[in-house]
Amino acid sequence: MKQSSQSSSHHQPTAADQQQQPDHSLQDEATQLNQRIAELEVALAASVEREKRVLADYQNVVRRSQEDRVRFIKMAASEFVETLLAPLDHLALAADQLHDPGLNMVITELWQALRSQGLEEIEVMGKPFDVSVMEVVDKQGKASKVTSVVSRGYRLNGEVVRHAKVVLGE
Repeated sequence: MKQSSQSSSHHQPTAADQQQQPDHSLQDEATQLNQRIAELEVALAASVEREKRVLADYQNVVRRSQEDRVRFIKMAASEFVETLLAPLDHLALAADQLHDPGLNMVITELWQALRSQGLEEIEVMGKPFDVSVMEVVDKQGKASKVTSVVSRGYRLNGEVVRHAKVVLGE
């Protein structure tokens, strides 16, 4: 009888009990590892998104910087060309009066250089008035066609740098 009381008070684990205990412990560990993997996946996804945003911001800065550089160069060229417009007009007036072949050659070369930089004269003679490229200095009656050009208008790379000053007539 002594044996039976000892065996009941001092229970020896069976092989099935030993297998259940490690399985339960492995399940807990696997659950914790899966949770940690999920946390790391979330953190990785957030890091990837941050990296994409930073890269996009950087690319935008580079693009804006290039656009600003091009805009600055065009503005500087525009200001330079604008300073040449009055002398160019005066040379054209002189050439009309003098009929000098040398002067005509210089004007032609100057025009070639300016055209290569994007300058073009705005053709307005005989055309209907267009406020985007013309400025009226005189008007005869209810006229809306250009009959005379007082001062030529110019575009630089498609942008008006000086409106043509015109007289409207019929």
